[in-house]
Formats: sequence, structure tokens, C-alpha cells
Amino acid sequence: MPGRWRRPGSGVTADGARALAVRRGVRVAVAAGAGFYPLLYAADRPVAALYALFAPVALGLLSAVPGSGRQKATVMLCALPPALALASLGTLLAVDTWAAVGGMLVVGFVLAFAAVAGPRPAGAGPGLQLFYILACFPPYAPGTLGDRLVGLTAGVLLLVACETLLLPERAAPSYRHRMAEALRTAAEEAASPGRVPPATLRAAGERLRPSTLP
Repeated sequence: MPGRWRRPGSGVTADGARALAVRRGVRVAVAAGAGFYPLLYAADRPVAALYALFAPVALGLLSAVPGSGRQKATVMLCALPPALALASLGTLLAVDTWAAVGGMLVVGFVLAFAAVAGPRPAGAGPGLQLFYILACFPPYAPGTLGDRLVGLTAGVLLLVACETLLLPERAAPSYRHRMAEALRTAAEEAASPGRVPPATLRAAGERLRPSTLP
């Protein structure tokens, strides 16, 4: 039946996934618009406006940062200094194609290796890489670096505010809670074999997989 499908181990129905995507899109759209239009029309800074528009899209839409609204906001705040550094590096290395390519290889390796820090830092990786890529695009314009950093900072801070205040995601159950639920289910099955449906047992085990944790 429509809306009843669940992704294995996630406990999220198709309807729930759609609602999640809608809330996420609203937050990104509000953050992007709130940064883009004032910088473009009020401040007359088109480069800053572009980066203020791109930052929420890169971190909020093209990066899969798991967790509650506050957890996401914390990750995005922590990602701001590396994002500024990568945008600066991309701007400077854009002077030469091979320099930009070499920088891309190093940045890609470092961000891929950073995934060992957990799912939230790994989730921010694609957005951080995109900040470097955007800054590498021609023309070579180191004089616009200040505007780029201003726009990027504004976009990230607006996204942080939206993640915290606008339709924030609820906190997912902790691993300790999931483990307790799984042990309770296992105890019920051990006390009375056949009492717990096999699908429930499988779901309890799947929820303990690290890939399903925020």
C-alpha cells in the first residue's frame, strides 16, 4: 500500500521520507533566499549573493547530515571554518588548471578519510568539497575572495538558524535506546519462543547497524 513501505532498518515510511524531504527543502529555500536577495539587491554584492545562495544548497540539500535539528546545526557550524579554508584554497589555486586538479585530489582524499570520524562529519563532506569546486571555477578572481567568504558565512549561518528554528528535525533514538529495545525484544522471544514475529526480530537487529545511526 502507498505510504507503508519502509526502508530497511530505518523505521521511516515513504510518507515520512517525503515529509522529511519537504521540511528539508523549506529550510534550504528560506536560508538561500534570505541570504541571496538582500546581498544582491540591497548590498549590490553579486558574488557574495551567489555564495550565500550556494552554501545552504551545498550543506543542506546536497549533503546528508543526519541527526536532529540541533545536531545538524552544530555540524554545520563546525564545518564553517573548513568551508572558508577550502573556498580560499580553491580561489587561489584557480590560477592554474593543474594546481586546481592537484588540490582537488588532496581535498577529495582528506574529506573521504574524514568519514572515519562518524556519519555526521562524513555527511558534511560533499558540501565542503563543493565549496572548493565552486571556488576553482574560472575566472581566476582573487579580488573577490572577501565577497566569497562573506556570502559563504552568511549562507551557512542562515542555514544553521533554519535548522534550529524552522521545522527542526526531532532527535533520533540513541544507540543505547536501540540496544535496550533490541534486548527487550530478544528477551521476550527467549521467554516465549515464537511470540515475537520474525520481521520484528529482523527490524530490531537492523536498527543496530552503524549505517542507520545519526
